[in-house]
Amino acid sequence: MLDLQQQHTTLITAPQVAQRVRATVISYYPGRGPNGEDEALVDAGAIAFSKDTGPSQGYGEVVGKAWRLTRISQEHGILIQTKEESEKLEIGTVVEIIGQHACLIAAVRHCNDNARGFALTLGTGTSMVLYC
Repeated sequence: MLDLQQQHTTLITAPQVAQRVRATVISYYPGRGPNGEDEALVDAGAIAFSKDTGPSQGYGEVVGKAWRLTRISQEHGILIQTKEESEKLEIGTVVEIIGQHACLIAAVRHCNDNARGFALTLGTGTSMVLYC
């Protein structure tokens, strides 16, 4: 599946990373970041991502958006803008976050048919979601 830690070794590139955790934005805080950046609360935290960090700082990066997962509690995470001009995240938006350590992220998944899921993007560009 690969992860951010492996990506930062430069042995792989971002498109090769398959694991993603889907999370929903449940609150938004304009200007609350340490340098006036916007922050957003998501419904995925340490249980979804683990507490591993890496060279990119924080616990994960939002796919296709200039946001990073910077703080986590057990069930929630805080995203912060990484660029001033990044788009606002609306409450209810589902984002995909690539975590630091794929092994720990996958290890906590107990699959059923009643959840948002754990997304994998295969090398062919095909997406597959494991419902967990």
